[in-house]
Amino acid sequence: MTRRPAALVAAAGLALTLATIGWAAFAPLPAGSHALTFVIPPGTAARLKAGEAWSVLPSPIHLTVGVRDVLVLTNDDDVIHQIGPIILGSRQTYRIPFRKPGRFQYACSLHAGGTLALVIDPPPAAGFERLRWRLGQLTAPS
Repeated sequence: MTRRPAALVAAAGLALTLATIGWAAFAPLPAGSHALTFVIPPGTAARLKAGEAWSVLPSPIHLTVGVRDVLVLTNDDDVIHQIGPIILGSRQTYRIPFRKPGRFQYACSLHAGGTLALVIDPPPAAGFERLRWRLGQLTAPS
């Protein structure tokens, strides 16, 4: 008689797992802010000039069209910085929207190697691709 409740618990657990996977694969993409924001802190240029291994922007930066497709850069440093064609003055903020997938390589004064890579992914299609994307978001650094 004790097997029956255990089987019911297992069946309920399986049903809940399958429902969660189905939701993750077919639920709409998240709404809300599409911005990924980076702030260049005061003293960044001095640290870079001194040869410190100082990282303000990761490279590559990954964005997804329709989900997180606006790169926002704020320069709180006293020095002008260049990111690709953008000259970002002290105390300025610049918003860069991306509407098409692609890979871009920009000159960047914030990286020791002098370049910044941007990867703009297409929105994940419903089904396995969206499920894989959501699982990747769980393990991606914030």
